[in-house]
Amino acid sequence: MKYIILLMICAAGYSVVGQSRINYYPDSVRIELPEQKTVIVIEMREMKNSPTFIQDFPTFLKEITEYVRKSNPENFAETGPYHIEVRMVPAGEKEILSVGTSHTYKPVGEKMMITVNKIEQPKTKITVKEKEIIELLPPGWELTISAKEYKVGIYSDSFQSMASVGGLDFRELSDKIVTEADFKHLGKRSIRSRAIFKDNKLDQSSFAKKYPGDKVFLTLGAGIGLYNNMLYPQLSPSVGLIFNDRFTRPRIKISLMADYLFFAQKQTEGYQINVNRFLSTSVEFNFNPKGVSWTGLGVGFLDRNNGDIFQGNTMKFFISHQLEQKRFTIVPEFYLTDDFKKFTFGTSLRYTF
Repeated sequence: MKYIILLMICAAGYSVVGQSRINYYPDSVRIELPEQKTVIVIEMREMKNSPTFIQDFPTFLKEITEYVRKSNPENFAETGPYHIEVRMVPAGEKEILSVGTSHTYKPVGEKMMITVNKIEQPKTKITVKEKEIIELLPPGWELTISAKEYKVGIYSDSFQSMASVGGLDFRELSDKIVTEADFKHLGKRSIRSRAIFKDNKLDQSSFAKKYPGDKVFLTLGAGIGLYNNMLYPQLSPSVGLIFNDRFTRPRIKISLMADYLFFAQKQTEGYQINVNRFLSTSVEFNFNPKGVSWTGLGVGFLDRNNGDIFQGNTMKFFISHQLEQKRFTIVPEFYLTDDFKKFTFGTSLRYTF
């Protein structure tokens, strides 16, 4: 009966981990410009790799607005609001020249692609915190910039207000972030900053380092294994830690497991179920940059030996590989039994609920 109860618990298995959303741009700075009626949010993959990007941003924005102005009618600014989308194409990207038995490519070189669309349904955006309106953005102009290392979102009440940001000086803000961030000791923490400008000067600022957060997990799984030409069902409760990188991607998992192996052995009358238990530990790594697929090594020791399946002290070593974006894990296993004198190969397929 106790094994039936254990099976029911595993069938209702759960995990306290949850699936984290990968944040490819963990560093961010929000710049509020009340006099220009503009809000800028800059997000970056690694701000420490481009410490002058914020300092140079007004010049970059001025360049973009000049391209837009020159490419549209003279009264363009009065016909808005518009959404301006800018995509920075890296130098290494290629385009297809011909398609056949083999494709022919050529590098396109670094370029800027700008799309201007009329906002057909203007929106008013309201932010409420603790039952108070802390931000009210009436319908206005929007500009987004996307690149491999950063993305930017800008709101302005008019095109003229957006273009006027090009004459500002962000050097003080850039220097303050570099000083307070202490890039040499960031580790996997991300940078979160907010700044308010008045009279072309940094009036207020706040700064924080955010740790991506590691997780404790508890899972219950089931599977089927093969040992010495014998098939057996298996139940595997586990507990452990998952360590995330600065993009909140799971990178390292350390687990403690209790593997219950159920062997059916024929007796004079019917069959007897012998339950053997291995206490195991494993270290796994996630090499998938866009999802979760664990691969690792582990070791276990037989602490409950029933029947004559295993002789004497027994250990097992195993390699685990989770199928990409699946809950199935393939586990080749190597057993040292008979007081560690005899080597036997086994394998199992596990499903984690």
